[in-house]
Amino acid sequence: MKIFLILSLSIIGLAALVFVAGLSLPPTREGRADMEVAAPPERVAAVITDVARQPEWRDGITTVEVEGDGWVETTTRGEVIRFAWTRREALTLALTFRSDAGYHGTWQADLQPQATGTRVTVVERATIDNPLGRIIARLMFDPQAFAARYLQALKIEAER
Repeated sequence: MKIFLILSLSIIGLAALVFVAGLSLPPTREGRADMEVAAPPERVAAVITDVARQPEWRDGITTVEVEGDGWVETTTRGEVIRFAWTRREALTLALTFRSDAGYHGTWQADLQPQATGTRVTVVERATIDNPLGRIIARLMFDPQAFAARYLQALKIEAER
């Protein structure tokens, strides 16, 4: 009986420690990347805004359903993410998103004309309200790497 009580209190203490650790982490993380694309800004913007075609050139997306001025992506893991445009200008594209996996945030692409094409900078800020989700996200997701992979795929598609 005493061992069971010690084991139970240890498990509760560990769970509390993990929860407090999650609370101490900032809820919002940022992924930022930039890359030169050998295509004019109009072409790069056209690829980004043609969301219905994104499953053709982005890994990890199964379907995209366009809904008014937004869309819903379903990932290969079954996650559903809702997006809405907040800004669609020639050199700046911005949106908000909310995932059924418990995070939400903003994404922005800035397109700067260059002599050889376009310098594309993307910034994604994702907020995870759940403290335990923050810990899991830190262990399993790198926002910098995600932004870089997105830009690499965008570059290949825009330069086609």
